[in-house]
Amino acid sequence: MVNEDATQRIEAKLDQMLRLMALQATNTLKQTPAIQLLAAAGLERKLIADLLNTTPNTVSVTLSTSKAKAKRAKSSGEEPR
Repeated sequence: MVNEDATQRIEAKLDQMLRLMALQATNTLKQTPAIQLLAAAGLERKLIADLLNTTPNTVSVTLSTSKAKAKRAKSSGEEPR
């Protein structure tokens, strides 16, 4: 049976790996595509904000705006930008 201390160390290492992978995946992207990518990967808005040095509110607004643009483009038959 793994003790609690070992479990916490494993979780900390996994968190570090997740953050490094997210930063590597988004290092060449601008903020909006980076937010979209990390959200699509299932990351929470607070974590996305921490990774991209912004606020959770900015992440929420960006995702909401992106969703609205995609919905408008779909209803008009255009490709979303």
